[in-house]
Amino acid sequence: MMMNPLKAHRRKRLRQQPVPPEWRAILARNVAHFPLLAPDDQAELLGDVQVFQAEKHFEGCDGLAITLEIKVAIAGEACLLLLHRDTDYFPVCSTILVYPHPFASDIKRRGQAC
Repeated sequence: MMMNPLKAHRRKRLRQQPVPPEWRAILARNVAHFPLLAPDDQAELLGDVQVFQAEKHFEGCDGLAITLEIKVAIAGEACLLLLHRDTDYFPVCSTILVYPHPFASDIKRRGQAC
């Protein structure tokens, strides 16, 4: 995958930052597969979560306040799909809309929100 060198450098720096200790606990509580992953896979997932949560805008809907727990849990679930892949972290999705209840829509907002 061809990537902008500045973007690649920024992502490398993000992945090299120490992971806040509470993130492991958040992922263990909210991502069922996280505790089952090998330590190297957990480390890769944590690096992906660092990039994903830094690059995406999380927006609470219907009055929901976005917490660190929500961001890390959603990033963990999304990045689990990307484990061991050369990826651009869902490039057409820049905003994550988070509802406090189940939500269904017939409207497709290509490139606006996921």
